[in-house]
Amino acid sequence: MEDLKLGTNHLFTVIREESDQYIIKQQNVTIALLKSKTTKSLRVGEMVDVFLYINHRKQLAATMETPKIDLYRADLVNVVEVKFGLGVFVDVGLDKDMLVSRDDLPVLKKQWPQINDKLFCYLKTSSNQIVAKPVSRFKMLDYFTPESALEKGDKVEAYVFSIADEGVVLFTKAGHEIFVYFKHIREALRLGACVEVTITVVKDEYRYNGSLIEQKELVIDDDASRIMTYLEAHDGVMPF
Repeated sequence: MEDLKLGTNHLFTVIREESDQYIIKQQNVTIALLKSKTTKSLRVGEMVDVFLYINHRKQLAATMETPKIDLYRADLVNVVEVKFGLGVFVDVGLDKDMLVSRDDLPVLKKQWPQINDKLFCYLKTSSNQIVAKPVSRFKMLDYFTPESALEKGDKVEAYVFSIADEGVVLFTKAGHEIFVYFKHIREALRLGACVEVTITVVKDEYRYNGSLIEQKELVIDDDASRIMTYLEAHDGVMPF
């Protein structure tokens, strides 16, 4: 299989049709293509473009369907399962969910993504396995190029990309990078969580600073209520 890369598409020839599958071949590699994984009826002798991957039985498998990500394409993919000993599994549009290794996740489990959170991933393969790999922060522009810039005061949805020493890195679905300092955050965040962020500083057309709290004039009543609740519960005393 020297010339056939997992996680990419290849042309095969249909050499036989069976009741529930086609047998396809390229050079000395023969694979069963399930009819449930085709997008049309095929004829013997026809060339077919298929995506190659390793299925849940750890067998080489093919599909005519287009997955959400591959070796060269990244996208936001949905977390469908969390296993603390392994990592998290994401839906990439195949019959097998792909593992994001614990090695690519935060050390603190409370910062791991939960089910239905979303991660920016692409596929990475070795000779006999295929996994989902989070996109590097400095490679995001290779995959996502925003079509329009954001402006100061804009409120946008973004996803927690990484948690740094001084704050949190967010990315919009379009690829805008937004850094939020911890002083502008009031809740614990986790990787993959979707948040609404307000743009506070425009660095360039792709990079911004933002805030996850309203401006002080809008939250002063809420802040006063929090302080009063604390004082009432602690005999009127608060450490300063």
